This record gives sequence, C-alpha cells and structure tokens, in this order.
Amino acid sequence: MNSLKNNFFFRFTAASLTAFLSCMMPVNPSFAQEAVVLPAPGQMIHVTRSFEPAQMIGLKVNLKDPFRFDFIMDQGQISMPEALQKQEFNKLIKYFLVSLTMPNKEMWVNLSPYESKRIIPEVFGQTEMGRDLLAEDYILKQFTSSWP
Repeated sequence: MNSLKNNFFFRFTAASLTAFLSCMMPVNPSFAQEAVVLPAPGQMIHVTRSFEPAQMIGLKVNLKDPFRFDFIMDQGQISMPEALQKQEFNKLIKYFLVSLTMPNKEMWVNLSPYESKRIIPEVFGQTEMGRDLLAEDYILKQFTSSWP
C-alpha cells in the first residue's frame, strides 16, 4: 500500500478528486461569530452556487523583527463589516499558525463508522481548525451520500 501512495498516478488521481469535490462542495458562508449548523443525519444536501471565501494570500516578515508578521488577506466575494472581517481574518491567521505548529501526523479527522475511536486527535480537537475540519468532513460525507 505504501508504494501505491508514492505512485504518481495515485497522487494525481487523489489530487484531482480532492479538487473536484472541493468545487462541488456546498459552501454556506459562515463567519467566526456564528454557530455552525450542521445538517441532520440523512438530510439530502444539494449543490449550491460557487463561493469564494476570505483567504490569506500572502505574508510579509519584518526583517528587523522576524517574529513580526504582516498578513495579506483577501475578503473574498462577500463584503462584510470591518469588525466581522477582522474576526474572520483572525480565524484564518489562527488556522495558519496551527498548521505551522501542529505535527502533520496530528492534523487529521476521520468520521468513518468503522473507526469510532479514531475521530480526531485530542490536541487537534481542541483547536478551532480541528473542529471546523471535522464539521467539513461531516458535510462532505452528507453531500456524497446525497448523490443519486
């Protein structure tokens, strides 16, 4: 199995499938202060229009103080009030910092019914990023089970 994962064709297929599913995934713009409402188990999810969320597009490092960063952000499709925009950007910056500090082997979520004891690592589950990825995995599974 390990040699299969190193195979170019396998990696290309996995990347293509991921890109395809992320384009097809229904996105409801939810912002940092709103509670995430997940669909009920068994509820059908339909394809929605495309949406471009806020995102971090760059990073400037201060040469005199290398621990000081300036993040370059894009607000995405929806213009929002400045306070809400600041909350959303702070959430994205926290995601970035978690991805820098968390070991790769600890950054995963798993909602497999066959592995109920392996849902999310405890440390990653304490982060907002871990909880949000778990919610996205739930929505992805709901969406794929809604296909005819």
